[in-house]
Amino acid sequence: MRSRLLLIPAAVCISGPALGGAFYLNIEQAQQLLFPKATFEEAFHILTDPEIKAIQTDAEVSVTDRKVRMWKVSTGDTFYLDQVIGLNSDVTYAIGISAKGVVTGIEILECWEHYDQVRLPAWRAQFTGKKRGTVLDDGGIEKISGTTLSSVHITEGVQRILATHAVLAAGAKP
Repeated sequence: MRSRLLLIPAAVCISGPALGGAFYLNIEQAQQLLFPKATFEEAFHILTDPEIKAIQTDAEVSVTDRKVRMWKVSTGDTFYLDQVIGLNSDVTYAIGISAKGVVTGIEILECWEHYDQVRLPAWRAQFTGKKRGTVLDDGGIEKISGTTLSSVHITEGVQRILATHAVLAAGAKP
């Protein structure tokens, strides 16, 4: 009888919900997945009020952080690190954008949601080839049942980063 009582707590722990999500990649790993063998130069930027207004108008999504975490890539492309709100915690993801303003890929670095299907390669692949204004407008990015908030917020985040990329590129021209 005593051994059965000791097994009950173990059985409860084993059958209970697992801690969902984790740290999956660090920044350097994400950079190398998106731009293999490239080198990176940090180019963080603090958005001005006019830049925020232009981004929000273009993306139709709010800007909640003035700090843009980006790196210039030796290939001429740009690597961005961003966070969006999931169900209970932030989701940190990286996005590669080509010199022509096209998404080259996204990687999930951190997602603590129990249902973290946003990490599925097939779902992330939907963003590849997307350009400014096409992420939300064409309805081509599917929501994931069970992780709807994370998938919607990542989709909005990609739209916002593409608009940010366009605004910053326009400001860099002479």
